[in-house]
Amino acid sequence: MELRHLKIFCAVAETGSFTAAAERVHNVQSNVTMRVKELESELGQQLFVRSKGGVVLTSAGHTFIGYARRVLQLMDESRSAMLDVTTPKGPLRLGSMETTAAIRLPKVLAGYHKKYPQVQLSLITGTTSELIKAVETHRLDAAFVGGFHQNAALHQEEVFREELALLSSMQFRSLEQLMAQISKQTVLVFRTGCFYRSTLENWFYQSRLIPGQILELGTLDGIMSCVAAGMGITLLPKAVVERHGSRRSVRIHELPPDFSNVTTVFIRNQDAVVTPALSALLALAHEQFGNGSGQPNADSELSLANAPA
Repeated sequence: MELRHLKIFCAVAETGSFTAAAERVHNVQSNVTMRVKELESELGQQLFVRSKGGVVLTSAGHTFIGYARRVLQLMDESRSAMLDVTTPKGPLRLGSMETTAAIRLPKVLAGYHKKYPQVQLSLITGTTSELIKAVETHRLDAAFVGGFHQNAALHQEEVFREELALLSSMQFRSLEQLMAQISKQTVLVFRTGCFYRSTLENWFYQSRLIPGQILELGTLDGIMSCVAAGMGITLLPKAVVERHGSRRSVRIHELPPDFSNVTTVFIRNQDAVVTPALSALLALAHEQFGNGSGQPNADSELSLANAPA
């Protein structure tokens, strides 16, 4: 087994096509097909299901791709480590919950990019469960997620604490009034795997409340706008609400501390090499949120006052 086999295998898996993979690795399609067959022969497993519409991973392929990505990542990290052990440079793949990316990270990432221009920084958003899976399988170097998790594969550090609040339209003057009408309310949430969604569902369960229905929306702005329009209720960080354009059209209801106080955690794979780029990012995040509240330090050069809504 050679590194080129792994690179070609990952390219086919990610593009879903031998033709597209060939373009990505700058090779001819026949050679890509041959290398995949060689890999399957060596492993004694079929890695792809072939069809006219493309290819998809088999169960064996899903198992193997995590290892393949890990090997390739370690090769890149070792190469970078040998070239320079001090200067942050090279790719850094980050993940974040959408709320954190929208409110907490813009100034941090802007400051990081200015200070370390040799780092090729990328950021994707997703649910906490999606981000954990991506870090586990080495598709992300690190991520900002909701809460600590019992997962031996992860190294976890608290970055800041967040206060969550239940949001409704202005018609509900109190939490008690809202709870009395909960069976008629639509709950507006991100897709399954969202930390805030699971927290809200846990509150419903503990309070023996059954809402009318669940409606999944894909964006923070969409959720906030729908709450303001009276379409339903949601659970979001107070800081998000305070900075959003719809803040004067929604009412904030406080929940018990067991449900309102949450921690945003920086995770990375325990087995991953901690590169200078990753260390510098985490140091900057701790500097920005050193008081643990999610608010910037008084002596920090960075400020969230102008963070986008």
